[in-house]
Amino acid sequence: MVKVEERIRVHKDGGVLEALALFDTGSRRSYFSREFAERIGYEPYIEPKEVPLAVRGKYGKLVGDTTVYIEVEGYILPEREIIGVIEDLKMDAIIGLNIMESYGIYIENDEIKFKHIPPTSMII
Repeated sequence: MVKVEERIRVHKDGGVLEALALFDTGSRRSYFSREFAERIGYEPYIEPKEVPLAVRGKYGKLVGDTTVYIEVEGYILPEREIIGVIEDLKMDAIIGLNIMESYGIYIENDEIKFKHIPPTSMII
């Protein structure tokens, strides 16, 4: 599991917010903290759902989701992403493998790299 912190920009409905994101190869999905999601806007779930964390027996509370464009290193990723919203997340955002693998984003020497510039989603 490799992790690196990086600033990203989140685009939604004509607005843009900067977020501190943890790029985490140990996370299958991507998430925003509830606090950040409240600033950008999200759809709350009627009933929160539990998602397992990397710590045995620990769960996060998934309280909603939002659809946004993500900007990484100055490149706006070409497709809208559905991002889950987690209560009490310590970071503004976690960028997981669902986004990293889709756009050829990887971590090398604690830096974000792209397999292709500009990043593109590839159908295999």
